[in-house]
Amino acid sequence: MEPHCRSNVVCGAEEFVCGNTTRCIERSLHCDGIKHCDDGEDEDGCSDAHGSLDSLLKAIKQHEELKDVTIDKTFDNCSLGENVPNFCECRFFTFIYCENHNLTSVPKGIGNLVTKMVLTNNSLRSLPPGAFSEYKGLKIIHIEGNMIPILTPGAFLNIPNVTVLLLMRNQIEVIQPGAFKGLRNLRWLLMQNNHLKELNMTVLEDIPSVEVLDLTENRLTRLGALPALERLFWLGLGKNRITRLTKSTFKELSSLEVLILNNNVIEEIEESTFDSLGKLLELDISHNRLQFLKPKLFYKLKNLNKLNLEFNMITSLPIGIFKGLDMLKSLDLQGLDIQNIDIQMFHPLTELKFIYFKKFLYCSYAPYVRICSPKTDGLSSTEHLLVFPALRMSVWFVALMTCAGNTLVLSWRVLSRKEDKVLSLFIKNLAFADLLMGIYLVAIGAQDLSFRDSYNKYAHAWMTSNACNACGILAMVSSEVSVLILSLITIERHRCIRTNVRVITISGARFCCGVVWIIGFILALIPIFKWSEEKGFYSSNGLCFPLHIDDAYNLGYQYSAFIFFGINFSAVMLIIFLYASMFITIKRDRESARPVILKKHEDTVLAFRFFFIVLTDSLCWIPIVIIKLLALAGVTISHNLYACVVVFILPINSALNPLLYTIAAPTELRRKIEKWLQRAIIWLQRFDCVIKSSVTTSSSLTRTEDSRCIPSSGITSGELELCITAI
Repeated sequence: MEPHCRSNVVCGAEEFVCGNTTRCIERSLHCDGIKHCDDGEDEDGCSDAHGSLDSLLKAIKQHEELKDVTIDKTFDNCSLGENVPNFCECRFFTFIYCENHNLTSVPKGIGNLVTKMVLTNNSLRSLPPGAFSEYKGLKIIHIEGNMIPILTPGAFLNIPNVTVLLLMRNQIEVIQPGAFKGLRNLRWLLMQNNHLKELNMTVLEDIPSVEVLDLTENRLTRLGALPALERLFWLGLGKNRITRLTKSTFKELSSLEVLILNNNVIEEIEESTFDSLGKLLELDISHNRLQFLKPKLFYKLKNLNKLNLEFNMITSLPIGIFKGLDMLKSLDLQGLDIQNIDIQMFHPLTELKFIYFKKFLYCSYAPYVRICSPKTDGLSSTEHLLVFPALRMSVWFVALMTCAGNTLVLSWRVLSRKEDKVLSLFIKNLAFADLLMGIYLVAIGAQDLSFRDSYNKYAHAWMTSNACNACGILAMVSSEVSVLILSLITIERHRCIRTNVRVITISGARFCCGVVWIIGFILALIPIFKWSEEKGFYSSNGLCFPLHIDDAYNLGYQYSAFIFFGINFSAVMLIIFLYASMFITIKRDRESARPVILKKHEDTVLAFRFFFIVLTDSLCWIPIVIIKLLALAGVTISHNLYACVVVFILPINSALNPLLYTIAAPTELRRKIEKWLQRAIIWLQRFDCVIKSSVTTSSSLTRTEDSRCIPSSGITSGELELCITAI
């Protein structure tokens, strides 16, 4: 990106210049709802008002009489004398309102000065020829909420000054040829919410000056070729039942600026359908049944500002579909699963300011678009890899705790000669696997720092990089090897307790660990080769870990489900079952072999240790399994919950395993820690005694204080062991 230059001021690529000043602010502060520039330039142009709104405002400015459509009718001066019927009201000099009176015909004899007539919510069933002919000054006719099934020929004869005709909610089914005859100066024709099934295009030839034609919410199923309406700039055909558009449908509408076709059942649009619409500013074909778009469908829409394709059945887009849209500023692709999305699709859109996707992941394919929605997936935002400050701090805390704890365990187990060799081998492998999770979190934290305030610019390159794949593989290997070794430890303990014989030898333990590591790497590498030609398995989010929670059916979701349901959840269930069995066996065997006074005491210690071992495994995998099941069932998972799973729940085993299997377990390391703690307590008591003695002047008081500083024998080594074991 080129540096932003204005008034001889050069701002960095990630900065924004405040108007004509010399001040630069971070781009992340642009359009954040807070004015950071002195005159608020950083919040200008932040609303997506491109397309139809500009066209409407232009039309109203060009025709002053259009302002009368919505003018405040409470202004009650009247220039029509005493000819106004009792059931009507006269407002704003020449406006007549005959509303909610069950009228069955147009009122007569009010005078030719009437310029606006409103006949809403009455019982009109027909408009006979010349129904308004005595009101030659009419400019606006508003007939809404009546029951007029057919518009017959000549209904609007002899009223040449009418510019606005509003016919909404009248149950109109048929417009007969000649129905609009005489409306040569009509500018706006609004016929929303009627029952039109077909439209005879010849009726539109009688309104050559029409600029706005709205047929929204009718029952049209097909469109013929619309006649040449040289002034028509707005055409509303939304919420009908149109199935197909051909190259002749809009061929004669060269002045069209806004075309609304949303909420139909369109399945096919011929490639040259829009070729003659060179002035088109807004095109809305959202909420239809389109599955494919022709490659050059939009190629000649050089002036298009706004394009809405949301919620169609499209699953892939031609790479060059947006080529030629040089002026496009807003693109809506919400609700589309674009399986072949590629960064090249959006390169031609140099003026694009707003883009809307179904998934936050897609924002990485349009890195230079100023405003992309959704702005976050709960993990990342367009500014940051880790969206919340709490996440950024927590990832470092969990990473450092995991790395420090497992490094300590590895070091101790390597140096210690007094530990059980088989169990020690398992623990060393477990610690190394858990250490990999800590390294993974450090890598994510480091990337977050490097992408700070400009993540979306680098998101696509990061998620498709070998580094991201490496991080994902690291995390996958760590989690799978860890859960498999925990299962091995549990099985070995269970068999030993049940048989009172060491079942596995040191060579057998080495073989088992080797097999576990091979399985872990195979499980992590299969997706790399399986989906090598597609968007990567590890590229579903910026953390490079494929939980598939935000998008349950993303690429490789079956494999992800197999890993978490078939392996991890099964392993946790096995661990829970075996520890329950071990506790029952140990409790039963000790009943006759120990003093009664120790039974409750020792059972509590054992129960606490087993409980916390099972709890950490359950806290890690059971919530993930439940969340994945809910996601697969179609339940929307909170983005914040997704972030908690990745940063807090997933690494919980890796962080706590050192405590459970080494520091708090009855090992040589724990016995040394106990001795160090006892010495520390004695040293602190003596230090406290010295401090108190130094401030005491009375010798008798000094002796008293000294007697209190003798180390207490109330806390025995056995009790300290009990406390630590019960953690």
